[in-house]
Amino acid sequence: MKIVADGEIERPVELSPADTYEDLLARLGINPVEVIVLCDGKPVPEDDKVAVDSELKIIRIVSGG
Repeated sequence: MKIVADGEIERPVELSPADTYEDLLARLGINPVEVIVLCDGKPVPEDDKVAVDSELKIIRIVSGG
């Protein structure tokens, strides 16, 4: 699985078939409230199971007031 966060390729992460995207973000130390996860270019909910044979892109959400 290829994981890209903030334009950088992330380190390998050990995942089980039961892991969700929220589990993945926790292992990477990323707050799920601050990002959107794309799996093969499509947004995925945090509680979906991780598709291990996919390319994941983690995009930080920036907001201002």
